[in-house]
Amino acid sequence: MKRLLVFSISLFSLVALSGVARADVPAKQEGRVWYDQNLTLAFTPAWSFTVMPGVRFEYARSREDSAGVQFLEFFIGPNYTYKWKNFTFKGSLWYYYMGYPTRGRHTLQAPDYTAIDCNAKTPGQPPPSTCLSTYSFSHNLEIIPAVEYRLGRWSFYDRIIFHNTFYADVYNTDRPDLGLSVSDQRWGWGTVLREMLQARYALTDRLGVLLADEVFFGIAEDTDTSKLYSQNKLTGAITEGTGYQPPGYWKTGFRQNRIYLGIDYKVTPTLTVAPMYMLEIDASPVNSSDVSDISHNLFIVATYVAKMFDDKK
Repeated sequence: MKRLLVFSISLFSLVALSGVARADVPAKQEGRVWYDQNLTLAFTPAWSFTVMPGVRFEYARSREDSAGVQFLEFFIGPNYTYKWKNFTFKGSLWYYYMGYPTRGRHTLQAPDYTAIDCNAKTPGQPPPSTCLSTYSFSHNLEIIPAVEYRLGRWSFYDRIIFHNTFYADVYNTDRPDLGLSVSDQRWGWGTVLREMLQARYALTDRLGVLLADEVFFGIAEDTDTSKLYSQNKLTGAITEGTGYQPPGYWKTGFRQNRIYLGIDYKVTPTLTVAPMYMLEIDASPVNSSDVSDISHNLFIVATYVAKMFDDKK
């Protein structure tokens, strides 16, 4: 437990300090509430099937308007569980839908990065594109191996997610100069590796306290969108890496870190509720050492397990 805590604090400190040192502007701060509803149907002791919708609501944001409903998600897929002595091995294969309702953000203007009202525009011209209300989504495949080890009241959990994006509709402009259509950009394959280490202590048979750290690393870039760049029409300056989008395909390297601290409580033998504080630290889409966002989340997961078989007597 102490080692995990020291690791989490150290990693957070290094990432935060690097962001302060190199970021063009201070990282944005957000306040959010995130809720996931997990329904798992257990057909045998080994095989089960999970359906899990979720929603994230943003109620506060520095330098810009808050977003309201900011993220929608939906998981569905099978799980296989194998137990051996104090070890539990689990593998899951889930389809993952990610939806991003984008509300009217205020755009920022250098040099002091003050907000420009989305309604402020040049007469006869549309408002800035960053302020348009849009909705983007992606389709993903999750490959999830995990192992848990129990030692008395302690349990230690290591979960790896291979997050594979194969469609992202955030890309909307043909690029004939690169030979890329909108369809070429939207369809592809990019992989992010997520690993979470968790330590849990059972205070009672129904109540536990947990601490976890989860890091996100891009390990495979989509070949088409990684070629995208933008060019300033006035100066001719080229900005590389514009194809790396948080709602789309990610660049390789460190991209995000989440730290969780909370409890889980077994309300009934089949229903568990886990409220947690989650600190989420986002790196810039193109620079791993530039911290762009820090969000503070009340993260709640409600899990209901419906056992569809009878225990052997």
